[in-house]
Amino acid sequence: MFTCVSCGQLLTTQHTHLSEEDADKRAIDDLGRQAKRLSGPMATLTKARRDQLIAEVSAEKSFKTALNKARRQLITTLEMASVSQDPMLLLSFDDDQLLDLILRGGLGLAVEDFIDNQERIRSAIERSLEVIEPDFNLNNLPQLDLIQGQAVAQVFEDIILPDTKRAVRDALTSITLDIPASVVFSDLNERLKKSVGRQLTEVKTSISQYGRSINAAAAAAAGLENYLYTGPMDGLTRPFCVPLVNKVVTEKQMTRLNNGQGLAVKTSGGGYNCRHSWSPVSEGFIISADLDRATQADILAANSKRAKRR
Repeated sequence: MFTCVSCGQLLTTQHTHLSEEDADKRAIDDLGRQAKRLSGPMATLTKARRDQLIAEVSAEKSFKTALNKARRQLITTLEMASVSQDPMLLLSFDDDQLLDLILRGGLGLAVEDFIDNQERIRSAIERSLEVIEPDFNLNNLPQLDLIQGQAVAQVFEDIILPDTKRAVRDALTSITLDIPASVVFSDLNERLKKSVGRQLTEVKTSISQYGRSINAAAAAAAGLENYLYTGPMDGLTRPFCVPLVNKVVTEKQMTRLNNGQGLAVKTSGGGYNCRHSWSPVSEGFIISADLDRATQADILAANSKRAKRR
């Protein structure tokens, strides 16, 4: 069995698969409807969570555009370099030299775009935190730069750059074997395009983890040990998430949760492509908003319904 990339549920013959764009819109619309049904601080918090999801979706779309643009520019740069230089010389480049060529070839713009969108996500998270702790300032968290750097490294250093460097070296090797350059670069273009799907899944996960990591750091700094699991209940919500949505989970309870995908629940929620988030909440907010607290039965229900990723 396999899981749906939109909602994480196990695919069956009855399962209707939505595109990522449709699933994102559905989740955002659902959060908007939730906010209209609520009032006071909970309405404000839900709107802030909707805005965070909008920022995350915008970041994903923007990154896809930047990645495709970088691919086209890289192909052009390599074509020009292969004409003006001996391909054997290019093959002799060490990792740093090849990395510099790739970044100057267009991927550097994608890195900058990713960082710009991180700032937008951070602003949306800050608005949600202000609902809980009006005086809390994210700028007082020294680990924010580290969290941002780790997110960039996870996407580029661990996924995109290794894929790209392997593909480029293989292309340069093909040129030295007297394979026509037009064929080589056409094949390279197709290879890089095929890598985009997996890369975007990793980007999507990293963007969500970035937001949850900021929330976790803010909660620790503010001494908050309770988290409200916020997000859509739109029919695509994976079984793991259903028992937890709009309930308060303690730190201790969270350590007992298992999304079945080998990812930390605090930073990954229900797993790959999960559209839910942990919003740290104070005891005063829990009482004033009359929030439901997750029970042991809810934790067991979530774990028993987790989707196996194969």
